[in-house]
Amino acid sequence: MISHSIPARVGLLGNPSDGYGGRTIAMTVPAFEATVSLESAASGITIEPGPDDRSAWGGPTDFVDQVDRFGYGTGVQLLAATVRTFIDVCRSVDHRQPDGFVLRYTTTIPRQVGLAGSSALVVATLRCLAESVELAIPAEVVPSIALAVETEQLGITAGLQDRVVQSYGGLVSMDFGDLVTDARFGVSHGEYETIDASALPPLFLASRRSAAEPSGNYHAELRSRFDAGDPVIRDTMRSLAGLAAEGRAALHWGATERFAELIGRNMVLRRRLGPLPDAQLALVDLAADLEAPATFTGSGGAVVGSHRDGEHLEALTKAYAAIDTDVIPLN
Repeated sequence: MISHSIPARVGLLGNPSDGYGGRTIAMTVPAFEATVSLESAASGITIEPGPDDRSAWGGPTDFVDQVDRFGYGTGVQLLAATVRTFIDVCRSVDHRQPDGFVLRYTTTIPRQVGLAGSSALVVATLRCLAESVELAIPAEVVPSIALAVETEQLGITAGLQDRVVQSYGGLVSMDFGDLVTDARFGVSHGEYETIDASALPPLFLASRRSAAEPSGNYHAELRSRFDAGDPVIRDTMRSLAGLAAEGRAALHWGATERFAELIGRNMVLRRRLGPLPDAQLALVDLAADLEAPATFTGSGGAVVGSHRDGEHLEALTKAYAAIDTDVIPLN
């Protein structure tokens, strides 16, 4: 039996410039994780459905609500796409392929709220498969293979950030400006650095399951506008990348308060990229009303923000509870 667990993540600065040659800073959240296990079998490949793989609904209203909030994808589809990609990887590097096995998964990462639950499952599956056939994949290459699972197999528009931070763990600074191609695996990667988190301001995570929404359509529209040369989108992506660079310097010099300010600035730039759901903006606006700079963790119903102290966090927790939103401290 082989098992790997991958935590959720929150994007702090620069997101979503990772898909556009930008820079980001993100960190993992051990409070939530996805776990995949692989058990050898005599022959054949089996992927067992997880708790979120629904195949029955109470009626049209329930069906529409579930699809609109969580999309059509299931954990089985993610794991199957990962296996398919991994087989191609083994063939490309002339390595033996996995034969008989059973894959199972569980996850505590809330779906479609911007905490990277899908990529956590993919990275965990890749690690199980690689270990099962003793294939050593460089740390910087794993995220690129994980991204290919979703972009090439499932047609999902996404960037490298989530896969990078979930592969490395902790607080990670990422630069996607000059990608380097790995000669053996044939994929490109950026420059990634795990950094000291001690200079971070006190952070909180607020997530609202009722604000869940598939991010694929949003990112597809963003990509279309960027590729069409939209000056607002292109300029904003450059600004977001610059924000991440400034945040990296702030952490280096211990400028805690400045980093907190940059989190709020990140959300100002995010708003320029296009319309956002009211239910998600309400999470940011509530924090702003209580003088807590906050930004989306990714694309969905969760925000990450900075608080001053325990009393401030308690006030935020109480206010968020009034709109059915959970709050946890991150450091």
